[in-house]
Amino acid sequence: MSRRVPVAALLSLLALPAAAQTPFGPSDPFESRLKTKPTFQIRFRVPEKGGEVRLTTKNPAHYEKDVFWEGSGEVTIEYQDVKITADRARYDFPTKTATLDGHVVIDQGPTRLSGSHGVFRVEEKTGRLENATADLAPTYHVVAEAIDKIGPETYRIEKGIFTSCDLPHPEWSFYLSTADVTLDDYARMRNVSLRAGPVPVLFTPWLVWPTKQDRASGLLVPGVGFNSTRGAYLGLSYYWVTGRATDSTTQLDMYSHGALGLGEELRWTPTPESAGIVQAYMIRDPDSTVCVPFEDEPTGTQPCILADGRSGVFAKRERTRWKTRLDHVSDDLPFGFRGVLSVREYSDEQFLRDFERAFALSAARQTLSRGFLTKNFGDDSVNLRVERSETFFGTEVIQERLPSLEYFHRSARLGNSPFFLALESSVSWLYVDRGPGLMHGQYGRADFHPTISIPWKSVPWLSLTAKGGGRWTEYTESTNEAQNAFTGESRTRTVAEAGASLVGPSFSRIYEGSIGPFGRFKHVIEPRVDYDYASDVGDPLSIPVYDEVDTALGRNQIRYAIVNRLLARPADPKAGGGANEIASFEIAQTHAFRLPQVAASTASSFESFVEKTGPVEGTLRLVPGSLFSFDGRVAYDIHVSRITAVSVATSVNWKTNYVNATWFGSEPAPVGGTTSSRTDQIRLAAGIDLGKALRIDTQLNYDAQQSRLLEDRSLLSYTGSCYALFLEVRQLRLPPTTRRDYRLVVNLKDVGTLLDMNGSLDRIFGTR
Repeated sequence: MSRRVPVAALLSLLALPAAAQTPFGPSDPFESRLKTKPTFQIRFRVPEKGGEVRLTTKNPAHYEKDVFWEGSGEVTIEYQDVKITADRARYDFPTKTATLDGHVVIDQGPTRLSGSHGVFRVEEKTGRLENATADLAPTYHVVAEAIDKIGPETYRIEKGIFTSCDLPHPEWSFYLSTADVTLDDYARMRNVSLRAGPVPVLFTPWLVWPTKQDRASGLLVPGVGFNSTRGAYLGLSYYWVTGRATDSTTQLDMYSHGALGLGEELRWTPTPESAGIVQAYMIRDPDSTVCVPFEDEPTGTQPCILADGRSGVFAKRERTRWKTRLDHVSDDLPFGFRGVLSVREYSDEQFLRDFERAFALSAARQTLSRGFLTKNFGDDSVNLRVERSETFFGTEVIQERLPSLEYFHRSARLGNSPFFLALESSVSWLYVDRGPGLMHGQYGRADFHPTISIPWKSVPWLSLTAKGGGRWTEYTESTNEAQNAFTGESRTRTVAEAGASLVGPSFSRIYEGSIGPFGRFKHVIEPRVDYDYASDVGDPLSIPVYDEVDTALGRNQIRYAIVNRLLARPADPKAGGGANEIASFEIAQTHAFRLPQVAASTASSFESFVEKTGPVEGTLRLVPGSLFSFDGRVAYDIHVSRITAVSVATSVNWKTNYVNATWFGSEPAPVGGTTSSRTDQIRLAAGIDLGKALRIDTQLNYDAQQSRLLEDRSLLSYTGSCYALFLEVRQLRLPPTTRRDYRLVVNLKDVGTLLDMNGSLDRIFGTR
């Protein structure tokens, strides 16, 4: 669990302009396990009780037995884990007190105190130093007029500074009149001025700051800002360590225009192999985006579909909005089971666009919740899973799996025979609601799908695998011809399957020579032929379609391909002697002896089979090393004489820098005289170090078909010796949501997040 930074008062922050913060973002319940902690630690021996005080000095000492001892010039006083050095010192035996003067240094374990002069009670290990500095664990530094050590881990500071930056010129520091600092607890300061270098940034009359290296309960740094629609913002959060393996955060958000938000986050790690998080956030939003009837908002420009199927437009209305999230993973359940649960629920589709910062969430058309309980044993596995999906495409479509019990047998040899058996089977209780006037209701489904295969490979350059099997599926409901309602009658589907896969004859040639890190190459050319047959199903439109199990219908097709593979072996024997595939090029085409049997609701999945002969497909992959990778695919339809789909994905990585780019475009062949729908999407992500301290990361999502930039998101990072600054700027254009905003975060070393602000660029530049 991440470390939290409680603070009792930072009242002057409330005057700073910013914008409303995202209620909560994605987090990983195993994040703390993924971060590597330092394994090297300095171990200090715990001192034993009692012991002698050892006194040494360079110059002759004044000594009176059992009364006092005086020395000058490289004076050293040692007792248990305490070592004191000074120019001059006097030690009184009855009080066990040392009076110190000149270049005083007191070392105790990882702590060092130094000053011009002071008094130290050796047995109690307490005392006072003037014109003092202190180096405290883990990396805190104090400079003050006086420092009193008043307990084993407690220090009282008078008129000084507190920082984790290097002295004498700290990049940030707390200037204070007095403070009590207890290590692995809290620093309680009074009359505090936070300074960036020598410049005062804010003032508070009192401040409580954690010195714990572990979690600490308390009030978090307030969130402040301004939003162009909801007004000035104040966010208060309280972090509570509820137990050894649990904690929680309560959040209250207040806006000047009347919006009020309340959130709760709970985290738990009951065992090293089990962790979870649950989050809930609710906001009374007076300016939320809502789909309303056209007659209620005739000036609306963005169309939408109401829950009852009527056409509407987006408008601003007051409503209560919410979202919930639950994630839990257990890898140590009894009897070797593993459990995972992930739940996502939103009050409305527009919540994603109004609040979520990640483009994948803002642009999402589906929310998915799922959970499973699974166990693997040998070649077998059993899985119990639940699932709920909500899809938004004009109208809301809901599908639920409540639940499915699945059994899988991975392909394995049957005894000593040459045959291999694979099995997929499931029993499911399903629910679908496709929207107003369409199919909705519950039904059961049982599916049994065995496959027998026999491989043959008597020569190294040729392999053949034949397979046969079938599929039996029982439905407690069937659909009418229009597939918009259940009939109340059960339905049984049986499918016979057969297939064969031929690889070869393969041809290869080895080339000697050095290119880059490689010293030997092997070029392989191999043809591949795959034949796939499934018998027709009577009355396919009566089958209720939920997932891929229901789309297994009649087909009789063959796919043929020619594949070129290039393998390379490193020139340096120390790099390993194995050969890796660094490039491949494949040309393939599928021919159907008859068009596949298609259910009406899944026709779009088979649009490439408007003719018996499918498009020519080309695939090029390049992976010459960890620095560069390329994956390009193209489909050329011979019937319309044009490229119907193309995709390119490439990445370049060096040190901590990277550039990733993807492009996907498609223009399927028209079906039955209809106009094809064209798409053209470009995505770019890059992260570049501009120096030792400065870095920029950027993400672009561009719709070339509409000539519109959907998202432009950039993060500028500056990492100092004891702090880090992050400035994020984003533009989002997903109608009806269009906005430009920024986020500013300030993190302090060994302290945590001091400031996290969000703001509207439209408000700043007066464009909204």
